[in-house]
Amino acid sequence: MNKILKLFSRLALVSIVFAACTPDEYELQAPLAKSEVKFSVTADPQNPNKLYLKSETPNAQPYWVTPVGTSIKLNETIVIPFGGDYTITYSVETAGGIVTADPYTFTITTVDEDYVSDPMWTYLTGGIGQSKTWVMDLDANGVSKYFTSPFYFGGTGWEWDPNFSDIGWSGVSAGDYGTMTFDLIGNANFTCDNKMFPDLSGTGKFMLYPGTSELITYGAQVIHDKAQGGGVANWNARMTIKSLDADHMQLIAKKDPNNWLIYNYITKDYYDSH
Repeated sequence: MNKILKLFSRLALVSIVFAACTPDEYELQAPLAKSEVKFSVTADPQNPNKLYLKSETPNAQPYWVTPVGTSIKLNETIVIPFGGDYTITYSVETAGGIVTADPYTFTITTVDEDYVSDPMWTYLTGGIGQSKTWVMDLDANGVSKYFTSPFYFGGTGWEWDPNFSDIGWSGVSAGDYGTMTFDLIGNANFTCDNKMFPDLSGTGKFMLYPGTSELITYGAQVIHDKAQGGGVANWNARMTIKSLDADHMQLIAKKDPNNWLIYNYITKDYYDSH
């Protein structure tokens, strides 16, 4: 019994000492003043569409928000291929918290033709100074002119390419879904005129990523139905381009990670000539 009492006494003493050495509360260091948050943005003298971003705040983790994405690098290089008014936001994280500098706004007046020289840009738009109009591969008679249906089903490791006549249960109606146009006339412009569902129409911009075969639209959505397309979480998220050539395109829109809709499009020229 005496041994047990001695053990409890020692534990109590340790607890008292530990409590005495532990601060009652923790305090962050004082945050940096905004005037101490410094960075630079410099245009390449040979290419005004290429910008060099440099974090000049010592002992701080930078966080950049740019027109082409985010970055946490101390030194970053970005290319903005089209003219327009843009903003870059620079923040730093320090022991005193996160501080954001005043936004950096600037104007670009040129098009980086090298950036949009990949064949995918030409397939989608017709090229610099050109436009190309696309339709969903379905007409009012329920006929698809190149693919077997206006959309297929897929997921990780599987795909089903039915005929339109086999998916009557899907709720998708035959009809003229209108047009969507991609152009490179001064910028990457996008217009959707959905005749079946005018509320899905709009005008905006787009960006193409040939390296990852992805497409994103801003301000407007690509042509789609509501019965199946209504289940897609975000039509303005990056979509994977499954295939693309001069007259045919397939875009993957995801309902969830393993439940995809593969939308099939043809150019208006192809539609009219077949």
